[in-house]
Amino acid sequence: MSRPLPQKTETMLRRRMRGCRFFADLDERELLELETTCSLSTVRRGEFLWRHGADSHSFHYIVSGLVEIRRPTPSAEVTLMAFFGPTECPGAPVVLERRRYGADAVVASAQAVILSINAVTLIERMQRDSRVANAMNRTLLAQLRLLHGKIDVMAAGTVARRLALFLLNLADRFGDELEGGETVIPFGLSRQQIATYIDARVETVIRTLSVWKKSRVVLIHRDSIVLPSIDVLRQSVAG
Repeated sequence: MSRPLPQKTETMLRRRMRGCRFFADLDERELLELETTCSLSTVRRGEFLWRHGADSHSFHYIVSGLVEIRRPTPSAEVTLMAFFGPTECPGAPVVLERRRYGADAVVASAQAVILSINAVTLIERMQRDSRVANAMNRTLLAQLRLLHGKIDVMAAGTVARRLALFLLNLADRFGDELEGGETVIPFGLSRQQIATYIDARVETVIRTLSVWKKSRVVLIHRDSIVLPSIDVLRQSVAG
């Protein structure tokens, strides 16, 4: 990680801390006590939060942006394991156990703003503060649901079903339902990223998305994914 964000005052850092689930229930005095153990950084597309095999020293809370978790394979190919976005904390179980990372974490959006929290300090606080402990439990449960979602996608059968379930999972985690009824996921993904995640040929993903675009089931834009009717997409999973 690089390029700490310029901080004209300490207020911006504390504001981001207050927005973090680990600190949401703490008062101003408590935030001030913890401020020196936190930092804000901006990380650009293609840069790493951490590399496979690196020691885990900090929890990384995503303020904005998208992060991919990738695992290299012996054949030099890359397996895309998961996406993490705003309000999520990738790698939390690894940091809790102070293990080395088993995969790379790389920024997939134009940039990501990351709140990093010293692991020793947060773990110590968690052990004596039920508010922080409960927030960590919610984080771990969310990552367990993410794992189950990945398993569901891979077990869904056809490429179309896997793709539909993947997009529904993204909508559930990040989607905003607009007044017109459409659901907007506030970032775009390449066809190759999608194909890698659902373990499909990119040509098949392109064909499926092309059909869905014509029927206005899924619209992929550079900076967003639009689901005009999420119920129609659900039907493609159930059918």
